[in-house]
Amino acid sequence: MRGFINKLFEDRKVRFLFVGVLNTIFGYAVYALFIYLKMHYFLAQLFSSILAITHSYLWNKYFTFRSPERSASEIIRFVSVYGVSYLLNMGILYVSIEFFKWNAYFAGFICLLVTTVISYVGHNNISFQESK
Repeated sequence: MRGFINKLFEDRKVRFLFVGVLNTIFGYAVYALFIYLKMHYFLAQLFSSILAITHSYLWNKYFTFRSPERSASEIIRFVSVYGVSYLLNMGILYVSIEFFKWNAYFAGFICLLVTTVISYVGHNNISFQESK
């Protein structure tokens, strides 16, 4: 069984999926905790995003892409992908809650689905491009 798991994790796409699931759970749990603590959804999303981006960068750099690059450029590319993702997330979150009157928990979950796709494409093609 251990050999199967090791073989499975040799595939970068599997590692990305694993880290994505881990980071999604982490990010949503932090967001939900902040909502539970009565934080406004914009602040909850902002703070959970900062923590999730840091979490994601470390896992993707060292585990998913195994990037040997040590530069500010890599971090800037990574944060830029998340910046675009974050702005789209906030727009969708605002429309979902303010116009569609969705529950903040449900709206946050829907945003995660959208930003996961954006994140994969961006990190694979921009953030860790030299690790391919």
